[in-house]
Amino acid sequence: MNSENFRIFRKQRSEKIRNLPMNATTLPEALKLMQYIGDAIGTIRDPQELFRTVTDKLRLIFPFDSAVIITLDRDRRHVSVFFEMLRFELPEELRVQKRSIVGTWLESHLDDRAVTVATIARDIPSFGQGDAPLLWTLHELGMRQIVLSPLRSGGRVIGFLNFVSKEEEAWSESDESLLAGVSSSIAIAVSNALAYEELRQREAETAMQLAINNALFTIKDRSQMLLTVCEQISRLVPCSFLGIRVVGHDGRYRIFDNFMREPGQSFAPFSPLEQLEMSVDDPVARESVEVISRPGVYSGERFEELCREFRLVGMVRERFGVSSSIIVQLWDLPGSRAGLIISGIGVALGEEELATVRLIVPQLALALQNYLAFDEIDRLRRKLEGERTYLVEEIREAHNFEEIVGQSAPLAEVLRRVSQVAPTDATVLIEGETGTGKELVARAIHNRSPRKERVLVRVNCAALPASLIESELFGHEKGSFTGAVERRIGKFELADGGTIFLDEIGELPLELQSKLLRVLQEKELERIGGRRVIPVDARVIAATNRDLEKEVAAGRFREDLYFRLNAFPLALPPLRERRDDIPVLAMHFARKFAREFGKPERAIRERDMRELISRDWRGNIRELSHCIEQAVIVSEGEMLDFTTALPPRSEKREPSAPSAIMTMAEFEEESRSMERKLILDALDRAGGRVSGAGGAAELLKINAKTLYSRIEKLGIRKRYDGG
Repeated sequence: MNSENFRIFRKQRSEKIRNLPMNATTLPEALKLMQYIGDAIGTIRDPQELFRTVTDKLRLIFPFDSAVIITLDRDRRHVSVFFEMLRFELPEELRVQKRSIVGTWLESHLDDRAVTVATIARDIPSFGQGDAPLLWTLHELGMRQIVLSPLRSGGRVIGFLNFVSKEEEAWSESDESLLAGVSSSIAIAVSNALAYEELRQREAETAMQLAINNALFTIKDRSQMLLTVCEQISRLVPCSFLGIRVVGHDGRYRIFDNFMREPGQSFAPFSPLEQLEMSVDDPVARESVEVISRPGVYSGERFEELCREFRLVGMVRERFGVSSSIIVQLWDLPGSRAGLIISGIGVALGEEELATVRLIVPQLALALQNYLAFDEIDRLRRKLEGERTYLVEEIREAHNFEEIVGQSAPLAEVLRRVSQVAPTDATVLIEGETGTGKELVARAIHNRSPRKERVLVRVNCAALPASLIESELFGHEKGSFTGAVERRIGKFELADGGTIFLDEIGELPLELQSKLLRVLQEKELERIGGRRVIPVDARVIAATNRDLEKEVAAGRFREDLYFRLNAFPLALPPLRERRDDIPVLAMHFARKFAREFGKPERAIRERDMRELISRDWRGNIRELSHCIEQAVIVSEGEMLDFTTALPPRSEKREPSAPSAIMTMAEFEEESRSMERKLILDALDRAGGRVSGAGGAAELLKINAKTLYSRIEKLGIRKRYDGG
């Protein structure tokens, strides 16, 4: 059957159905059709398949060549094509899926309840100007009649069912009434489909927001972060270009990021200025700074006006084919403005796309502001590190921390092991008697390591009360305990990227040893009163004058912590085992203190040097240093005077006869020497502090004033070199 015969058959059948009598014994085919439509609405889920099926059935009753369902948006100012079954091809420029109805013939039918039948040739003069091109085109394609049936839901028109026919058909009141009844069922289906589409759109928008929010706060690289934003936005907005603009107080761009997607490809960074062979300082580019101050939707004539106002926009349109844009302001603050530009190629972006884009503006603005803040913090950090490096170099020159004096075999072995372990990140445990130079060796390891440009933080575990050492090491939050009036960064955090030197590790309270072990194992910590886990990357060098193996056996030191610290043991020999280094050390200290005190450099008599070499030096290098220091201070002749600086030797003698006893003078001198050594050891443990918690007076269990008096009486200067 050819198309003309089918048209005649359909017309005759439609007239027969429409003219059937409605009585109680005969169920008209029209009512069967309405029942069929109702069943289809309840069983067919896909809207396009549903309306194709319904349209095919409608052809059996109503005469038409093509059918279109259009829907109104919320503000009833625009209509969109919801479904179409056309038997003709419209020109590309007229195939607009969404168009304004302001000033058109549809505007007067927004509250209709009845079906409208219009003849195109006769009624075109009365149509609005916006309809004329479309209706004239339909007339040129041979269409003669349009039937408009309102789709009502919830007491208002939500759209229209339209029939377009080549012939002017006569529609009776019963025909129109029948179509109105059928339209009521179709309106239910359209309303359900619109509700479902709105729900799907909201879910898609929520998914987009979550995905973008996750990207904004997990992806650190700005370019990768914005690429993810592009991909997510393009799922809901038909865009091919995204640009971020941040302008500083001087009117120059702080951020000028651009991303574009070629057909069939993903978004990728690109530079429109490079392709246009211009720089950001070009006058054409500089004038476009003001674009971000013009938020809104630019499509059609508005986009043409934007191109005429900003030459760069016009050049981009010509070069890349951009046809519409959405401009959203991210922030406008004193000294800083920012905007988001989204553009489409071959599409007309509208208010719905703008509403979708606005959903991500708060998160995007916050992420960019955080990025700029972190960028500024990083710039200041690098500046501070440069200043710190300069100060560290000055300190190194002033104190010569890297110079370890001596040439003896035991010292050479120590330095060999230092050179082996320094380039690694291994934990080092330095063991040695008080005054053997443990801190000096720790500094040498740090200064020869890859971390030498970062800080070395020293913590004396013996000089801090047990109640404060946890806060000192790991930090605390404001209000975490009485007296915590502000947040404090712990020594481990300060040492991040550098080295932490835990001196006198054997004095660390047992309850804190487990927390230290966790930091060493997990490389993370929590401040006192804090909930956030803070990663730390600090090399650990520990030192002790105790025998930690005995401490472990006695239950005063954790075995697992000992094994963790003892990854690379380094034993420092006492000074009595490296006597060959004493002359060199003595002359080194003599020159050092002479320069420091503004004294002339004086030589050491041979007999005094022999005496220095022969001594056991229980206080090791520190005791020798104090001895030379005092000699430099009191000497007035050409040679250093050790009369008072070098106390008489206290030796254990085998009695030659039962009658040989120690004289009172010898006893007093030995007592004075022992008292001096005891005070020096206490001061060393207290880090040089006399009074207060953890001070030498507390360790010796005497009054601080009494200790000050004895220090003055024994001629002990309040100067204590580390090591």
